[in-house]
Amino acid sequence: MLSIKKISTQNEFLKLKEDWTALLKNSRANTLFLTWEWMYTWWEYFQENRQLFILTVYDESKKLVAIAPLCITNKRIGGISVLKYIKFLGTLPISSDHLDFIISKGEEKKVLGKIVVFLFQESRWDYCLLTNIPVTSLTGRLLEEIMGNRPFQSKISQSCPYIPLPDQIEVFYSSLSSNRRNTIMRRRRNLQKNYNGFEFVKCENPDDIDDAMEILFKLHQKKWMEVKHKGNFARNAIRVFHKKIAETFLNVDMLRLYFLRVQGKDVAALYTFKYNNTLFYYQGGWDPEWSKDRVGSILTNLVIEDAINNGYSEYDFLRGTEDYKTRLTDKKREEMDIFILNSFNSRIYLLFRNLYHNIIKLK
Repeated sequence: MLSIKKISTQNEFLKLKEDWTALLKNSRANTLFLTWEWMYTWWEYFQENRQLFILTVYDESKKLVAIAPLCITNKRIGGISVLKYIKFLGTLPISSDHLDFIISKGEEKKVLGKIVVFLFQESRWDYCLLTNIPVTSLTGRLLEEIMGNRPFQSKISQSCPYIPLPDQIEVFYSSLSSNRRNTIMRRRRNLQKNYNGFEFVKCENPDDIDDAMEILFKLHQKKWMEVKHKGNFARNAIRVFHKKIAETFLNVDMLRLYFLRVQGKDVAALYTFKYNNTLFYYQGGWDPEWSKDRVGSILTNLVIEDAINNGYSEYDFLRGTEDYKTRLTDKKREEMDIFILNSFNSRIYLLFRNLYHNIIKLK
C-alpha cells in the first residue's frame, strides 16, 4: 500500500535533500534540473504567490519511492486571479528542461496512479500544467492511460538538440561537413592571427564567481540589446538566482563557466552545467563589437572540445533549434506539455489558449 505525504513548508523541503538526491539517482528522470539543489534554490527565490505542493510517496516499508516536485499558483488575466493551477517547481520565470516526476525505477505506473487519485481529491485547483517532460518518459503514456475519461491533453512543446560526444576531438569534427570544419578552423586561425592569440578561460575559483557572473550577465545583455530584446538576465531576481546557483553548483563540481579572452578582455561567455557526464549549455553571450570575429561560435567549439577532453558523453544544447545549434548536430529530443483539467473554467481557458497558439503559428 502506497501512502502520500504533502510537503508544504520550506523547512520540510530542506530536510528532503538527502532522500531526494538518493531517489533521483535511482529514477529514470535523473537529470540536472530535477536535482534538489536546482529545485530548492528556485523555491527560495521565486516562492512569492505560490504554495509549495510537493508530494512524497512511500511504500509499505516507509521507503521513499517517488517525489512529485509541484507547487500551486494562480493564473492571472489582466492582473486578476482567475484560475488556480498546479505546475512543476523550476518553471517560469526560470527555464528548466527535462522535467518529470521522480519515481523509483519499476514503480512508475503504480505511483502515477496514486498521485492522480490524490490530485483529484484535492479539489482546490482548476488545472495541472506539467511542462517540458521528455517524450521518451513513461509519464506521458502512463498518465494518458491512467486518466481514462478525465479531461487530458498532451502536445509537443519544444526540441532540445544535443551532440553525442566521441572519445576524440577529431572524430567530432569528422562528423561535420568539410565546409563547416573549414569554417570553424578558419575563424579560429583568424582570431589567433589578428589579435596575437586568445585565451580560453574557465572560472574555477569561488572567490571569482561573483565577478565572473557579472561579466556573463553583461555580455548576454549586450548581445540581446543589440537586437532590441530584454535578454534573459534583465531582471535582478533572475541574476540573483543564477549567482546563487553558480555558487552552489561550483561547490559540488557541477558548474562550468567559460570565457573567451582577447587582448585581456572577455569577449564571449558560456554558462554551462555538468551532470551525469553530460554538459548542459544554459546561457551565453558575447560582445556585439566582436561579432565579425564570430567569438561566440569559437567559444562554443572550444567548450565542446573541452567536454570531449574531459570524457563527457554528451553536450546538451537544451531548448531551442537555433542555427548555431543545428549547424553542429541533427540530433534532438522533443519535450511535451501535459494539461489535466479539473473545472469547467479550465476547459474554457484551454480552448482559448489553444486558439491563441494556433493563430500565432499562422502568422
